[in-house]
Amino acid sequence: MFSRSHLYHMSDYKLQKMKNYLIEHLNKNFISFSSILYTSLILFVEKKDDSLRFCIDYKKLNALIKRDRYSLFLIDETLARIQDSKYLIQLNIIVVFNKLRMHLRSEDLTIFIIFFDLYKYHVMFFKLINDSTFYQHYMNDVLFNYLHQFCQIYLDDIIIYSKTLKKHKKHVWLVLHKLREINLQMNINKCKFHVQEISFLKLLLFIEKLKMNSRKIQAVVKWFTSTNLT
Repeated sequence: MFSRSHLYHMSDYKLQKMKNYLIEHLNKNFISFSSILYTSLILFVEKKDDSLRFCIDYKKLNALIKRDRYSLFLIDETLARIQDSKYLIQLNIIVVFNKLRMHLRSEDLTIFIIFFDLYKYHVMFFKLINDSTFYQHYMNDVLFNYLHQFCQIYLDDIIIYSKTLKKHKKHVWLVLHKLREINLQMNINKCKFHVQEISFLKLLLFIEKLKMNSRKIQAVVKWFTSTNLT
């Protein structure tokens, strides 16, 4: 078993951010107070918009977890099914991890230490080994009846594709209705409705073709060519 971690210095700003995180998640019953001999450290990671993401260093715990070998996606199969579609919509789901409850016997393994106390998770926390596969299992179960017919899922992205406008309206309604039934929310800023192209699986999908997303291959395109052969 992994040993107890030690605290490290944290600025007043990060302390306040941490306290806000605790208050919010305690109120939602996502975490609770705990006490045990082994814990994991917390840290903050800066996002692209300079805000802070609350993270927990679960490296020691992840080393002990049996990996789920579930295959997330078959890109070729997905592209083949989307081909020839005339209408595309991309939905982005938020906070699905909070729908996945931890097993009672596993909760104590998620304990993390901060200046205020020890806490453990009751819901799945991002960056645990197998988090993506559990997430994919869950989303596949939710939209199982529509998969490979007019809907494809990759983690928090849902693609709805149709050949006619009449069918497309029905397909979109079915998916949205199912998401509403289980209270899954969308990030409206990341959703794309009735578009000619979407970014999916690091590719740009067009109604009539597909190509690589240029932003994903900039390192190769701008690769420095040496002029000195010595």
